[in-house]
Amino acid sequence: MEAKLAQNLSPTREKILHLLKEWGKGTATQLSKALGISRIAVHQHLAWLKAHGLVSVSVERKGSGRPAEVFTLTEKAQEQFFPRHYDLLAVTVLEEVASEFGDEFVHKLFRHFRERWRERLRGSSKSLRQRVRDLANLLAEEGYLARWEETPKGFILSLPNCPIAQVAKRFQHACVSEVELLTDILGAPVVRQCHQVSGDACCRYFVAKPKSRSKSLREEVNH
Repeated sequence: MEAKLAQNLSPTREKILHLLKEWGKGTATQLSKALGISRIAVHQHLAWLKAHGLVSVSVERKGSGRPAEVFTLTEKAQEQFFPRHYDLLAVTVLEEVASEFGDEFVHKLFRHFRERWRERLRGSSKSLRQRVRDLANLLAEEGYLARWEETPKGFILSLPNCPIAQVAKRFQHACVSEVELLTDILGAPVVRQCHQVSGDACCRYFVAKPKSRSKSLREEVNH
């Protein structure tokens, strides 16, 4: 979906994003003057950008004049079109931490990082199917593009995108902590079938249904 959104971004809309990034905020009138197009045309582009979650609007009043609509970039726009090199910083910091405190301390950091998932799922429905569904929805919101499906023997959770892929390539603790917490949250053994860090297209996990758990897990491990 994100790639499709970028493809649909016209040159004018892209210029609007860059101007708002440069200015911090702007009005339709300011954008109209900068782009050399009508305010009506600017509003049409802004409406599209707002509908796709790339700009937000607020009302500002200056003096006794009419309130003005002011547009700013959303965090989604910041992340997608103006990438921040978090990965390099994170890897550098974690390497220093590992050197100073050891690998086990780094593993503990990743476990704490994943704990956010548990907190957000607190009070989740009790059935395994609903827990898998709720977890997939949460991971989708976190940028993993998660999807799930049910099979006669269990559930398959697929994560096509890893937001911390570059960090995970350097620190396998990230992947180990992921399996640990998925197992804990779902209350069922989780078997990794595919692993992006190992060159697969996505990370994919199998969760066996309770009645067929022992047999299914053996089959999935040998798959």
